[in-house]
Amino acid sequence: MSTMTLDKLPQRALREIDLQRAFIYARFVVTAERLQLFRKLHGKELTSVEIGKRVGLHKKYRDLFLDVLTRMGLLRRRGNRYRLSSLGEKYFVKDRSIYWTRLFSAECINYYTAFSVLEEVVKTGKDYRKILGVKHKSDYERLESDPEWAHDFTYMLYHVHQPNARSLAENLDLTGYRNLLDVGGGSGVVSMALVRANPKLNACVFEFELVCRTAKKIIAKERLSKRISTMAGDMYKSLPKGFDVIMFWDIGHIKPSVIKRAYRNLPEGGMIVMGSGTRAGKKGTSLNLLTWQFIDTTPRSSIREEVLDTLRSVGFKHIKHTRLPTGEVLITGRK
Repeated sequence: MSTMTLDKLPQRALREIDLQRAFIYARFVVTAERLQLFRKLHGKELTSVEIGKRVGLHKKYRDLFLDVLTRMGLLRRRGNRYRLSSLGEKYFVKDRSIYWTRLFSAECINYYTAFSVLEEVVKTGKDYRKILGVKHKSDYERLESDPEWAHDFTYMLYHVHQPNARSLAENLDLTGYRNLLDVGGGSGVVSMALVRANPKLNACVFEFELVCRTAKKIIAKERLSKRISTMAGDMYKSLPKGFDVIMFWDIGHIKPSVIKRAYRNLPEGGMIVMGSGTRAGKKGTSLNLLTWQFIDTTPRSSIREEVLDTLRSVGFKHIKHTRLPTGEVLITGRK
């Protein structure tokens, strides 16, 4: 999925966005996303009144709001009618699922709230939630307790991870293996790519119950229910046995105790597969990763060297690691 960055905006818009006010323009975009304005304009050319009725815009700020988005290059205006620009079409409709739109726009609101007290955070060292007196559930907690959020999150990852899943399937040799346990496998999108690339392989997605409900529907729609099953559980409590491959793919930090449990459960010659995005490689120094640390509510993913050391310490041999074309770091080891 392509990322919308400032350099994609028309030069005339960039010249007007100074650093001190950039967050204001970003907030306009997030508001349009939360109102699903871009999707409701997809394939249409409407008047501001018609848009207002469909989206729910008050007439006092309706035209002004639309003109800001037009000036940014996300809409096109002809007389009193508006339509999506090619820029808005690409980044907010074609490149995003509705589930991404809902989750990411809501997450952005949390960012704005968190950074509203940045001065106190950097002066006191306190967590922004303590300063604001708010409670925030981690993704894991919401996957266990919030059916609607778990549904959207699972579908969002299904759409987003298609290219990554194909890349892994093209670069991971599973010749001779028959049963794969996809720990934290979400929608099963990675398992789908792997079983399609390996006709003799079956897989089981091991996830929270609410995620399994949605994963079953997605797997059935892909006509892979005979080869991919789901099992509800928590990797920090137990891991099922009977698998010759155990995979932890792009699920964040994995405690050494879980890796030890995977080692015990694998047969001789069994394989562990681990990896994720940039956080699995070197310690993140990009601007996005550095700023994320101010509001991150989950443990940071282990860096590559830590994962390799843990695999060696529990007994894995023939450990290999490589960076895939899509950027993820693939790590494998054998018992």
